[in-house]
Amino acid sequence: MYRIMLSVIALTTALAASAGSGRAEPTLGDALQSRFERSRIEVQSTAYEGRVVRKGTILLLQADQIPAAKLRVVQANTKSPRFHSPHYARVEVSRDGQLTAAPSELSLAKGTRMVVLDVKASGSQVRLFTHTLDPVRLAGTTTHGCTEFVFALDPNTDPGNVRAVTARIDQWLAIAPAS
Repeated sequence: MYRIMLSVIALTTALAASAGSGRAEPTLGDALQSRFERSRIEVQSTAYEGRVVRKGTILLLQADQIPAAKLRVVQANTKSPRFHSPHYARVEVSRDGQLTAAPSELSLAKGTRMVVLDVKASGSQVRLFTHTLDPVRLAGTTTHGCTEFVFALDPNTDPGNVRAVTARIDQWLAIAPAS
């Protein structure tokens, strides 16, 4: 009986020590979440709708005439909260770097400052959901624009190679210098 108890205690101690020292490998999604800090926008107040209330990473658009959808906010009724409707102009960047996009309500110029609202990574693609930091002119008024950038990953690229993935993103969306 004594040997069984001693074996159980030794096994438990060994398992606890190995579990405490084990570290999970960070995923591509984790690395991108860390690199592209998310921002928050105002949606409850119509007067300040679309304003960035918490700035995360600021990106500079590296191409001209990139489409953006006009910010849309929905509310079920006057007593319910307002929500940002996930309506984005989709811009796809293929494995060979070719850009595909359909025309949208807004067209963004090179150098437009954008913030990240969300980042999603899967085995075959990275998706950045972005929002213009400053309002954009639209038919005599101003509004904020929303664009989803979809970066197709080369199947030969190691998903753990964060540097290669971020280099592809930086060709289109460079991180703005700190101001």
